[in-house]
Amino acid sequence: MRPLRIAVAATCVALIAACSPRFNWREYRQPDARYVVALPDKPQEVTREIAFDHPAGPVRAEMSMLSTGVGASLFAVGSVRLPPFAVESPAALAVTVAWFSDGLLRNVQAGPVEPIGAGAPAGLGTRMLRAAQSFDATGTAGSGRPARLAVRLYVVDDQLFQLVALGAEGEIPPQALETFFDSFRLAP
Repeated sequence: MRPLRIAVAATCVALIAACSPRFNWREYRQPDARYVVALPDKPQEVTREIAFDHPAGPVRAEMSMLSTGVGASLFAVGSVRLPPFAVESPAALAVTVAWFSDGLLRNVQAGPVEPIGAGAPAGLGTRMLRAAQSFDATGTAGSGRPARLAVRLYVVDDQLFQLVALGAEGEIPPQALETFFDSFRLAP
C-alpha cells in the first residue's frame, strides 16, 4: 500500500508543477517614478548613476531600475529624470533617446535597428509625451546564446522610462511581451 501512496503523491506533485504558470504576473507600483507595471516575478530595485556627454552639456543623473528574471529572461523598467537641456528641443531629445537605445543594443551586441513609433503610455493625462519609440533586436546574451531584446522608450515631461524584455531566442512568448508592455501606465 505504501508504494501506491508514494506513486500517487509523486503524480500529484508532477501535475501541480506542470500546471503552474511560468510567468506569475504581479502588479507593482513605483511611487517615486510614478508608474505601475506588471512583472512576472518579485522584482528588485537598484539605483545607479548614469553619465553621458550630450552636445548641450554633460548629463549626470540617477536611474532607478525595477527588474526581475524568469529563468534566463529579464524584464525591467528604468526611469530617470533628465536635465531640461536634454529634452527641450527635438534635436536634443533625439540625441538623448539615441544614447539610451544604443546602450541597450550594445548590451546584446546587436547592430543598429530601425525604431518604430509607439503609442502613448496609459495614464498620460496632462503630461507631455516628448518621445515614444519601440524596437526589437536580436543579438547575443552574455553566454553567447542568441538573444531577443524588445524595448519601449518613453520621454514624458523630463522623465525617461525604459521598458526592456531580454531573453534567449524563443524563450519569451509574444503574449508575455504584450502583458508586460501593455501593463505599463503612468500613475498620478
